[in-house]
Amino acid sequence: MTTEEITPQIQKQLNFSALLLKKHAHEVDLESWFGFDVHNEWHVKAAKRLLKYYGIHSGLDLRSKLFEYENGIIASAIFEKLAASLRLDTTSSFEAKYKSLDNVIQEHQYTLAWKYRFSLKDQKLKGYEMAKYVFLMRLGGILNYMEVEEITLRLTEAEALLKNTFTSWGEFHRNVCIGDEFINGSGEQDRSSFPGILTLWECYQRMHITYPTWFKEW
Repeated sequence: MTTEEITPQIQKQLNFSALLLKKHAHEVDLESWFGFDVHNEWHVKAAKRLLKYYGIHSGLDLRSKLFEYENGIIASAIFEKLAASLRLDTTSSFEAKYKSLDNVIQEHQYTLAWKYRFSLKDQKLKGYEMAKYVFLMRLGGILNYMEVEEITLRLTEAEALLKNTFTSWGEFHRNVCIGDEFINGSGEQDRSSFPGILTLWECYQRMHITYPTWFKEW
């Protein structure tokens, strides 16, 4: 267990991943370095399982994945390629393209790319990607894939990138939700989820009620 102090500035940086942590586990401690308890066997197993899902089995894997998220390879590149092509379309030509699709995932991504093709031209899905970046770093810390010193340095870089891209916590969190929706298909208006399973939008609303002072000053 790390004994490094979490300053208010570091807490603010760690909070970039708060929404994703809350989505994956209700019992996370957002005011700790890693979110999960390193002394809790079930928490460690959960962290290992999540990292495995992302293909992360070592410190090298972790850093490779962080590189992909930081450079927009995971989500922004896919979104922008599709959105750029749709900026040339009229409503009728888009509808014709949409009707020719034969897969639910494509239909979902086309709908979102069409909706945000202009408003996210600059930001793309950087908020979502950097939230994932911090999220994976915290999980990696549990398994000693990365030391706190490096995490701290990377948090500072993440904050600088996000501050240059977004103007408020609300704008940032909205991008996280849109990105999650684009990649995973859990939508803002989705009413078909199983009882007790929260969408990221619902986690967002609950988190702002639970931590009313955290997300005011950007």
